[in-house]
Amino acid sequence: MPMPGTNTGSAPGFLTTTLRLCAGTKIITEIYGSSPVRAVWRFILLTILCAILASVVGTFVQKGVFERAGRNLDEEIGAFVVTPESISFQKDPDTPRRFKLPYITLEYYPGDTFTSTDFNAGRTSEHGIVILPGGISSWAAINWKGEDVFYATLLPASMLYASLSSGEDTDLDHFGAHWEMFSGPGYSETLKEEFAPETKQKNSAGEDAPAVLVTGSQAAGFAVSMLTAIILLTTFGRNLLTIGLIILLVSLVQYLRASTLPKGIVFRNVLTIMVYSTFPAQIAATLFDAAGGDRFLSFQILFVGIFFVYQLFAFRAVIRKVCPQIDRKDDDFDDSDF
Repeated sequence: MPMPGTNTGSAPGFLTTTLRLCAGTKIITEIYGSSPVRAVWRFILLTILCAILASVVGTFVQKGVFERAGRNLDEEIGAFVVTPESISFQKDPDTPRRFKLPYITLEYYPGDTFTSTDFNAGRTSEHGIVILPGGISSWAAINWKGEDVFYATLLPASMLYASLSSGEDTDLDHFGAHWEMFSGPGYSETLKEEFAPETKQKNSAGEDAPAVLVTGSQAAGFAVSMLTAIILLTTFGRNLLTIGLIILLVSLVQYLRASTLPKGIVFRNVLTIMVYSTFPAQIAATLFDAAGGDRFLSFQILFVGIFFVYQLFAFRAVIRKVCPQIDRKDDDFDDSDF
């Protein structure tokens, strides 16, 4: 029998390993001594695959919601009317309005109706779109030390018009969109300064350029495609950072209990066990979250619950293999049954 802490042989392929990990802990006793670098690399690969799967599932689940929201917008506003100088609604263009859409709030301030007190009143959303006469801005907010900090993109009406009238799927950055970080008051002031009604937009298309109409359904279709990318990136970042930190912390805690570990089990073995123990938890929690389960249970809580139970069985199984109990009673609990 190989000594604890040494390589117990080549681990099976990635797919085989993942499937067997989801079926139970027996495979952990075969690969606990394999390279932790390989385990970490496979964890990153699984995180990428989970992010892709989450984007597909999440988009499928939310597609109908966005389509209904688009139809509702069609009834409420008619269409977005975009000219080189302004952005407005087709129906009741002079009436300020606010819509709560999936994930975001859409706010419309014609003329000089925009005020910082009206913007995101009651902090009803963490993400939103603001339409002023001179341009459009999308934003995401986080609360930092009691103050809202905004990460926003500013797109003048002239640049949006150029993008839409070109008829090409061109990156909006090419037409002047730019992302910036703002404090709460700084963002409101910038919006008023950049997109105030008296602000003159550069009109390279000419004064008589025909308006471009964008229906709510068309905007919803664009939002769905953007949603796929958003879910992909946010899921990958969340899983990588959250799970990576949990792996490190739990591994250190287990290693600090070195006096209770069998002689020969070193930190690299503990790390390998912990990394592989996250596989079933990451898959289950990611799919649950992408399907809308976050309304009932957060990703973090579900992941930690599954991972904690699984790693207990996995770690116990490895210890049993390294130090088998000779006199085992028939009614003793055996992790191989898991």
